[in-house]
Amino acid sequence: MKKAVGIDIGGTYIKAGLVDEKGNIIKKEQFPTLAEKGSRDIVLSQIEKSIEFAYEEDIEGIGIGTPGVVDDEGIVYEAPNLPEWHNLNLKKIFEEKFKKRVIVENDVNTIAWGEYLFGAGKGSKTMICITLGTGLGGGIVKDGKLLRGGKYSAVEIGHIPIDYKGPKCKCGNYGCIERFVGRDYIVERAIKGIQEGVKTKILDLVNGDLNKITPKIISDAYNLGDEFAKNIWIDVGICLGAMFSGLVNLLNPDIIVIGGGIAQAGKILFDTIEKTIKERSMKILTQNLKIVPAGLGVDSGIVSAGALIFQK
Repeated sequence: MKKAVGIDIGGTYIKAGLVDEKGNIIKKEQFPTLAEKGSRDIVLSQIEKSIEFAYEEDIEGIGIGTPGVVDDEGIVYEAPNLPEWHNLNLKKIFEEKFKKRVIVENDVNTIAWGEYLFGAGKGSKTMICITLGTGLGGGIVKDGKLLRGGKYSAVEIGHIPIDYKGPKCKCGNYGCIERFVGRDYIVERAIKGIQEGVKTKILDLVNGDLNKITPKIISDAYNLGDEFAKNIWIDVGICLGAMFSGLVNLLNPDIIVIGGGIAQAGKILFDTIEKTIKERSMKILTQNLKIVPAGLGVDSGIVSAGALIFQK
């Protein structure tokens, strides 16, 4: 059985594992990233430790999922939560260190490939995969290959504008989908409604402390029958459905896979997304379209990073 090391770099933890070619994790561990130390070398040292933990001489290679834009030479650009994580050739650093093949990819593109090879998108022809959390990240697999740009990882789905007159996004553009469905913006919507006098169970669940509102609290209120919370999730679903309708018309995917913490809102979110896509996309392109939750669970970053080595 072929094996690979999978490394999932996050701002707080680096998750490492030894993965086989069927997507099984043989062993795993997590290490503090130590990004708060403000040193690129410290973080690189932590990555080295994580690889050493999972390393075996007979591995096929090392897959690394990292925040930021990644070019076709394994150089990383623009990862704001990691120190000096710009113009950094991770591929070269760790190929020279371990004398094994190293594949470096944007973290959400990595998750997309893992979901395609081992998760909810297995067996599909064209798959769109997004993760919903602090922001919105995405990846696309087309005809068995991870879609990339001419030089860079591309597929910045979170920065597709859905309203050209919309609010300014952190990327500098206006009306990006992330600006409507990212964690902070969902919470912001709830707080604004409460401040405008909307009656909602959300306020009871946080004992009047607006700083304690989270997407989970909003979901809890919805599950208690709260109409305001329901409308928040419907609005988020409509925004996502509008964005997906454009991608459906562009790519004709057979499956859309949705993961991340915000996706835990569940049926109300998925039903609204599906309804909106069917209303706004070309009808024939939605006939066989499936919209499903991600399948790899909490270890998706490790499995997906290892899966990079098992690309054709």
